[in-house]
Amino acid sequence: MKIKISSLGCRLNQSEIQSVSTALQDMGHEIARGDDADVFIINSCAVTQRSEGKTRRLVHHAAEAARGRAGAKIIVTGCIADAPSRQGNTYYLPNDYKFMIPDLVANWDLFEEISPPPDARFRFTPPLKSSTSRVNLKIQDGCGNFCSYCIVPLVRGPSQSKPADLVADEFRRMIEAGFREIILAGVMIGNYRDGGTGLAGLVRRLLSVEGRFRLHLTSLMPVYVTPELIDLFHSEKIVKHLHLSLQSGSNAVLALMNRPYTREDYLTLAGMIRSAVPDFNFTTDVIVGFPGETETDFLDTLGLIRDVGFSHVHTFRYSPRPGTKAAAMEDTVSEAEKKERSGQVIELSTALKQQYYRRFNGRESLFLSERCRGAITTGFNEYYAPVEVADKLPRNEFFSVTTRLEEGKQSLSGTVLPDKYGILP
Repeated sequence: MKIKISSLGCRLNQSEIQSVSTALQDMGHEIARGDDADVFIINSCAVTQRSEGKTRRLVHHAAEAARGRAGAKIIVTGCIADAPSRQGNTYYLPNDYKFMIPDLVANWDLFEEISPPPDARFRFTPPLKSSTSRVNLKIQDGCGNFCSYCIVPLVRGPSQSKPADLVADEFRRMIEAGFREIILAGVMIGNYRDGGTGLAGLVRRLLSVEGRFRLHLTSLMPVYVTPELIDLFHSEKIVKHLHLSLQSGSNAVLALMNRPYTREDYLTLAGMIRSAVPDFNFTTDVIVGFPGETETDFLDTLGLIRDVGFSHVHTFRYSPRPGTKAAAMEDTVSEAEKKERSGQVIELSTALKQQYYRRFNGRESLFLSERCRGAITTGFNEYYAPVEVADKLPRNEFFSVTTRLEEGKQSLSGTVLPDKYGILP
């Protein structure tokens, strides 16, 4: 059977659908790129109105494609599906039912009787047939922080953690399958807790596994970054990068957002990390135009962005999400002002990106090759800085390279060093 998968949203959502895809391929199904499919799966996102709109367009497109194919079916899963339901040939499956998709495809009659077990969020097959060199390993789900703008706690529920033994087993299987970079995924991985094992303990355990790999944490809220975790960034097997969630550099706005830290907390933490690893790479998210954000508040955000020196700032213009506390707040910032502030953040972020990449001029880095198009190989170094090598290299392998930033480019240019191939033990 030919199955087309369209997926939106966060890294966790991608991890889950990669697991579903792996299970479907293990059953003999073909993952299709075109619309000549027998089953269309839409893995939805509800975090913003824009993502909901994208989901609706994907569902509409699938319905149009399925109309010309006898017996074709559509599955809509992810955060937009709040309860299991069926409308004609379209099946809606919430996140707790997502791991059951391969069984449903094998027997559509199961839809009337499927019921998720308590550990449904961690019943996924390891995504061993992911098509990328970097693979997502789900370790956690859910969130109980209830930031005033965020719908995620309502659609993902309270925090849950995958047992550490299961995480370690899947981690080893990913290494044995040949993956070189493994990313720990979840809604709020800093909340990870299995008995007496927190995130730092889990990371220490995974770093002790034998093999040629590197571990990537990506997104964390500042309050979950401990001295023990910072110390682990000295390991050669961990990527020196965090997507350290910010949202605003104003204490007044952070309080309105119900974020559990201040700008001073954030700056202190960033300083601690850079003291341990001087070239550490920070990226982040910022919301501009939050209700009540003044020009002074916005300037505080710009100042913090400049002080930290992020290599990238993902910028959102605030829009209310029904069901959140912020949706009841007066939207005091005009759309024109939101657009202006967003533009300023993007301009500053672009300049800081160039400034950060210049740190690697003439430096040796460990490059993981990910894609090769023609005679150009692209990937990232151990600081999660993008590198482009003008050579056709084997995919999914480590190389030592010297790097430089060429004028006007958004990535580093790398030259492979002779006799330094795949130096990770």
